[in-house]
Amino acid sequence: MKRILLVPVLVVALLACDVAQWVQTAEQILPVVLPMVTNLITAVSLLEGKTVSAADLNTITRTATEVSNDLNLAGQLVNQYQSSPNATTVQKINAALSDVTTNLNALLPALQISDPATVQKITAVVTLISSEVSSIQQILPVVQSGKLTAKRVTASGLLNAGELKKQYNTIVTAPTANPAVTQAFAGAALK
Repeated sequence: MKRILLVPVLVVALLACDVAQWVQTAEQILPVVLPMVTNLITAVSLLEGKTVSAADLNTITRTATEVSNDLNLAGQLVNQYQSSPNATTVQKINAALSDVTTNLNALLPALQISDPATVQKITAVVTLISSEVSSIQQILPVVQSGKLTAKRVTASGLLNAGELKKQYNTIVTAPTANPAVTQAFAGAALK
């Protein structure tokens, strides 16, 4: 008889741990991703008139602003979820993160940059951010019939905050064939 009672208690405890884990992960990752977006704008603005046109800079700035707003909203919603966990908030977090991914995926095809080094850097940073945001979405609890169910899968490719920062810094500080691009992006490294 005792075993039958222990199983539901154990399942509830495991679900609570998984839900707490995604909150903790989001709280650690989102503050790292946001400066990555900001630093992308800074690096690209240094290349305006060299390898980046004013139109492309405007496109990148507009997209980065939308992405930053969505990331800030997701962070606020994660904080809201902590104080009042509910399925609606999880759905809003998922929508904000989906908007980030949609905006990032639309960015690269919209650019007309011909310098391979610039394209490579922008693509690598955008891909890293998009991948991390998608990985966070993979660990969000599932909302079914208005109730939360923790996922039992781990996000593929999800980096912790330190690994994410290290991988980003490796991307932006790697030398390229274009010294102006190398210099502009080296200044975008996260401290």
